[in-house]
Amino acid sequence: MKKALVCILVLMLIAGTAYAVTPAQNDDVYKDLDQLKLQIRKMKREMSGLMKEITADYSSDSKTLIEGWGQDIRIDVTESDKDVLVRADLPGMDKDKIEVTLEQNKLLKIAGSRDVLKSQTSQGVVVQERARGVFSRTIDLPVECRSDGIKASYNNGVLDISIPKKEKTKEDTVKIKVQ
Repeated sequence: MKKALVCILVLMLIAGTAYAVTPAQNDDVYKDLDQLKLQIRKMKREMSGLMKEITADYSSDSKTLIEGWGQDIRIDVTESDKDVLVRADLPGMDKDKIEVTLEQNKLLKIAGSRDVLKSQTSQGVVVQERARGVFSRTIDLPVECRSDGIKASYNNGVLDISIPKKEKTKEDTVKIKVQ
């Protein structure tokens, strides 16, 4: 994917240079603001077409359209005396397709999938930008937590998770007599 982005940037640079050095048929072309707007719109259409071609090469009907989508999940992690609270924005998700797991009492994993019907040939479809795919995000919690008593709720596109903290054990200092 990084190679594709580098290619896009290079093509944008080449396209921009090509447009900049293209000799005007007439000196007044670039003085006319309307002509300049048309040139910019044409370049934008060409770049949009290129982006569609590149993303089509990386998509597959069976899996995902976008990889790494989970890193875009916005979260808040707060800590109270008894709990660690995690709030994640997951708009447009079906709560049955969200999976939350606690690993090693410290790693919280939020995973799931989102299905958006992708049918560019449907009648009336003008723009379709919503992505379908799977996501996963692992959060390193600030303290060790208990695996029992975890509560999660999903409402209006926001996932709230309350995880009870592990109780700290008292460390008694014992003096040992050396003989």
